[in-house]
Amino acid sequence: MLNSAFFNEFTLILDGKPAREIVRDLADRGVLAGVSLGRLYPGVAALEHALLVAVTETTTQDDIERLACELEASIKETV
Repeated sequence: MLNSAFFNEFTLILDGKPAREIVRDLADRGVLAGVSLGRLYPGVAALEHALLVAVTETTTQDDIERLACELEASIKETV
């Protein structure tokens, strides 16, 4: 995680393929993973693997677990 303290948004730095590809992959699986910061800041190579994730009071434990499992699966597909 990029930031250690957060309110309802946090940034993950992902291994493997760029966050933009992972967002598309998870969307194909029916999961809204977050926002690729590399898409918002295309000239900043350090953000290519950064994923901005938001959680609110409507996010359930099942939502979090599914996101984690799908992220892990998508990242492992690149290894």
